[in-house]
Amino acid sequence: MKVTLVIAFFVVYVTASGYATENHDDSEYDVQSAYPPQSVDLLTILRQNGITTFVDLIVKAGLEETFSQNGPRIVLTPTNEAFAVIDPGILATIINDIDLLRDILTYHLVFFRQPFTIVSAILHELALPTAQGGLVRFNLYRQRGSSFATEDIATANGAPLLRAIPAGEKLIYVIDRVLNPKALSPNNTLQIFLENNEDLSIFLRIYNSVIITQNTIAVFPKTIFVPTNAAFKALPPGVLDSLFANPRELVVLLNTHMASGTFYAAGLTDGPLTVFSGATVDVDVSPK
Repeated sequence: MKVTLVIAFFVVYVTASGYATENHDDSEYDVQSAYPPQSVDLLTILRQNGITTFVDLIVKAGLEETFSQNGPRIVLTPTNEAFAVIDPGILATIINDIDLLRDILTYHLVFFRQPFTIVSAILHELALPTAQGGLVRFNLYRQRGSSFATEDIATANGAPLLRAIPAGEKLIYVIDRVLNPKALSPNNTLQIFLENNEDLSIFLRIYNSVIITQNTIAVFPKTIFVPTNAAFKALPPGVLDSLFANPRELVVLLNTHMASGTFYAAGLTDGPLTVFSGATVDVDVSPK
């Protein structure tokens, strides 16, 4: 019997590891910047480019000096529209909690010694530390060639890098959403994610039945396509019970929903994708 699974939910599970071509010196990036230091006012440049909400919040949080410090930095700047789509109640809570506001804003300030070459230097992905203390994951999905200038898709925690604005030693990347500092937290595991989403309880049961440890699942970056409970219940009668009665089939099922590499939504394209079970699944990206 041929079983067709309807994939009704997409989730990306990533680990805090990165891959890139970089020079190392005492475990730090220590390469000569291609651009000489320049005295520029970062906040002024942001305002001149229409990034006003982000700047206003930086000022409100008293972080002007933090964002204006000399040295190579990557500044991920959400558009005004990115803040506008946040639920008003949630946004008000963030703004009224200075510690939370600072936590979110400083997560958008990334440390890197040579920001002007970061995108072209990334092989596939690279995790970098932020002023907040967490990590931001950069991914590069090359469509042709090896440069961002050839219309490759680059993302930060899945948010497309819309455009780059040089600002002296700093480089501003405009993004279309506000990043969550908890996105790459060590505590943001697949197990916890599934447990916190009731509509994914059947997949959680499969995941736990196969007895895959968290260390095993996090060995290298992977993408997991997670069907909702409704998708499983749409299978022919008896199929799901038959799967749970056969542990080997559960392993195949789980591996059929896992692919090597980190494919955020912005990095997925229509076409075949090879999964861990050895099968090939057809990806059909729906327009937003």
